[in-house]
Amino acid sequence: MKTIGITEGAVFCALAVVLTLIRYYLPILGLLVLIIPVTMIILGKRQGLKVSIISSLAAVVLLSLFIGPINAVLLGAPMFVVGCSLGYAYNKDSSPVVKVVIGALAFSVLVVAEIMSYQLLLGISFTDYLFQTLEASNKEVLMIYETMNVMSSETLEAAKASMEDYVWFLKLILPLALILTPVILSFLNVKVADLILKRIGYPVKTFKALGQWELPESLKVFLMIFLFSDFVISIFQITAIPQIYRFTLTGVVNIIFFVMGLALILNYMEFKQVTNKSLKVLVVMFSFLIASVITIVGVADTYIGIRRIFRRESQIK
Repeated sequence: MKTIGITEGAVFCALAVVLTLIRYYLPILGLLVLIIPVTMIILGKRQGLKVSIISSLAAVVLLSLFIGPINAVLLGAPMFVVGCSLGYAYNKDSSPVVKVVIGALAFSVLVVAEIMSYQLLLGISFTDYLFQTLEASNKEVLMIYETMNVMSSETLEAAKASMEDYVWFLKLILPLALILTPVILSFLNVKVADLILKRIGYPVKTFKALGQWELPESLKVFLMIFLFSDFVISIFQITAIPQIYRFTLTGVVNIIFFVMGLALILNYMEFKQVTNKSLKVLVVMFSFLIASVITIVGVADTYIGIRRIFRRESQIK
């Protein structure tokens, strides 16, 4: 191992330890833990996989001296699993999509490992423990309301029904959240790493501007088949497929088309030469308020090609 590799490994190891300790002792900066893997990503890009692995393991050992071995492993695992995996992808100059996929898989490994550790330590399913805790909390709240006599019986029953609906909705949305969270975290780490590496002079393959995003033809066909299948299931009220599977897949598809709808809107703003970044941010924020409309627009652009239509008409004029 070269001397410069050892030196940089020690520097990034120390930086990772400092950032982790700041997050541990200042919980208000909890979001900081999401980008701690970036330290090992940059190190992996500069010095390769071997140096990043050694540095991340050394960081975990150092952290164990300050916050104990269990906390050190929990907070250091993202550096080792995610940071080294993405660092290797950056070192091989992978495409942005490949980097996000690798990062998402690495974060998924961490999520699965954490869920399994809960089950081993508590002897109960993670989801069962989560929802049992939530239901017990709801019962305690309702008991307090009933004891204090601050609600009528009708209002109390309505509150109980509302809490049951909330728990039912969480059960539906949990698989979707477990799928999306690793993707979002991976995308965040890739974007931060891209920004830092470009600032220090490294050429990196980055995503196109959102306004230029388009779905590949193979994915268009797959999504069309899913939309048709979902339509058939709804029309004939087929109940053989559990609702949680339909909800999860539909959620993923809706998010894809929502992103495509945003891409169309930003593409149109680029076409009209709107350069005000604040206006673009406002448009994106407003789009979340009318998400269903933006999703439909995304479907229309994917299969009709709205952006090509208005650009072609402009050229004709």
